[in-house]
Amino acid sequence: MGCGAQKNSSGLNEKLRAKALEIFRRIDINNSGSIDKDETQKFWKTNFAKVNTQALFNAVDFDKSGQISEDEWMAFWEIVKKSGYTDTEISEELDNLMEGKAWVQFRKVDEFVKRDLQRKNSQVQEIVKQNSKRKSLVQQQQSFHQQ
Repeated sequence: MGCGAQKNSSGLNEKLRAKALEIFRRIDINNSGSIDKDETQKFWKTNFAKVNTQALFNAVDFDKSGQISEDEWMAFWEIVKKSGYTDTEISEELDNLMEGKAWVQFRKVDEFVKRDLQRKNSQVQEIVKQNSKRKSLVQQQQSFHQQ
């Protein structure tokens, strides 16, 4: 995946954000706003559930807390996009996840995160914070429109 992808630093479009959020919410069966390994294994059922879960947590659980927050999840997909994967490639992988297919390794993302650990100011943490702010803004707008 992504072998011939053009580098594109713009973020996820709204359609991809919505797809990624839908998958997160499917995994988050207790609606806690974060997913744990038990929920993730249930999502994959018997389709190499433990292997897929471990690979997902290795890639997405940036703070190594054993929980993946919605902000971490969305930040991961933003990093996928910033790492040069195309909208089409990301959409295909999200579709595969919706169907319960295996988690793939995004090598460019792994490299990005590895380099980020060596930086003084973490870009990963900044992307997580940006997603948290974005989520808060959306919630405020939704609340305003409901009044």
